[in-house]
Amino acid sequence: MKEKKYTYQMVLVFAPKTESKAIDGVWGKLAAFLDSVKAEIIKKENLGTKELVYEIQKHRKGDFWELTVESTKPVKVTDINIFLNRDVSVIRYLVLKN
Repeated sequence: MKEKKYTYQMVLVFAPKTESKAIDGVWGKLAAFLDSVKAEIIKKENLGTKELVYEIQKHRKGDFWELTVESTKPVKVTDINIFLNRDVSVIRYLVLKN
């Protein structure tokens, strides 16, 4: 029997002047968190810096990233939300379960 995969789509928006070292740090912490809940990042794509429709934390632009995460067990989206809320360089995020 084939093992069921749970897929999650995520969009993260970083402050526009966030250094790549800080973004890499977020990826490392996020990968470690996902590993602890038996999930992994399958795809990570930088969508570039875009103008925001409205101001978020005094920023008019944001650096957008799209992620695809897969897991063999269901992951609580609220756990991911709590984790992303704690990082100050992430100004907005969206997590969707497919």
